[in-house]
Amino acid sequence: MANTYIQTLEGVVGVPSFIHTADLHLGRPFRRLGTLGKQIRKAQFQTLKNIMDTVRQTRCDFLVVAGDLFDSNAVSLKMVQDVLGCFASLAPLPVYIQPGNHDVFDSGSIYRTIVHSGMLPSNVTVFAEEAAEFRPTPDVALFAAASTTKRGGDRPLKRLLPLASQSDAKYKVAVIHGSVDVPGLSIDPNEPLVGLDDIESGPFHYVAMGHWHSRQTWSQGSTQAIYPGTPETLEFGESPSPGTVTLVSLGDTVHIEQKAVGVFKWVKLSLDVSLMSGADAIVQRAKQEAGGNTLLRLELTGNLAGGDIWADDLNASHLEEAISPHFFHVEIDASRVAVHEPDPGEFPLNSVGRAFCEIMAEKIAHAQDAAETEILQEALRRGVLYLSGKAGIRP
Repeated sequence: MANTYIQTLEGVVGVPSFIHTADLHLGRPFRRLGTLGKQIRKAQFQTLKNIMDTVRQTRCDFLVVAGDLFDSNAVSLKMVQDVLGCFASLAPLPVYIQPGNHDVFDSGSIYRTIVHSGMLPSNVTVFAEEAAEFRPTPDVALFAAASTTKRGGDRPLKRLLPLASQSDAKYKVAVIHGSVDVPGLSIDPNEPLVGLDDIESGPFHYVAMGHWHSRQTWSQGSTQAIYPGTPETLEFGESPSPGTVTLVSLGDTVHIEQKAVGVFKWVKLSLDVSLMSGADAIVQRAKQEAGGNTLLRLELTGNLAGGDIWADDLNASHLEEAISPHFFHVEIDASRVAVHEPDPGEFPLNSVGRAFCEIMAEKIAHAQDAAETEILQEALRRGVLYLSGKAGIRP
């Protein structure tokens, strides 16, 4: 008979649970942000502290970091000490760290320095073997394959299958840093790969994945497989933002919850200028995303008629000046905006577009004055844009 469990804000009572995170990339330089990069790096460490708080608040049993805790193996000793101090504060709760492709466990790994110098807290385990089993609780087994080299084509989950199949653990969790091998998906040949068939056929209840920076689910069959995404956003386009971690509760079914931990929100906003009434409308739309901890990338697309009265006002530096006070950081790309002059020749003979151009040309030729001519010419420009599909109708 199935057990009865109670779901609370801390997860599911009566079953083992853990926090799954990955890809913190502590120490990332954020060079594109200039001096602001220092504040993002501080936020990364605050997010690490937020993760520690989430572990305590959820009363989970252990913490898993599925790769790329550090942005590289060339991190300062001070940073390493601060990070280890955070993990030690959770003792005796176990913390498990999977080296990734950025902080790979090779001969120059920062983790070798940590282990050999005796800095590793007693409650922290670094996965350093080709395939190994760990028992954070009596009912749960973790299976991990260390990232010891950046060799391409490695299939770490497949390496874990024989070991996991022999285990008598009630709940089996694999920890993997790599890319899902999906036909047609562009993947770096130097990355470790995870086959969907290995997820489905394996004995695992959950595969804790890392490497892809947006939250994604690649569950197969009865096995849950999840990328939690970056807990502190690193680039525009990553989601969710601000970042989260995943609370995993193991039971008759695996229960998944997202927990917010990130500090900064990165927003990518794309606007078609042909649908905007002017530069001020762009500013007002952008300000809807405003926030002191928000980074905005505004991408402008579409076509303007050559006679648009605000075409000359579409200046990225002017827009940035108006928008920037409302954000932590703003960058604007207007390189894909085209100013379009009407050309009846782009429409086939006997088409609606060609007929429209001919009618408008006749009206312009018989306009009563300069004001009427200007209005008709603007109508011609906009009509050509709409009929050619280069612009939409403004709401």
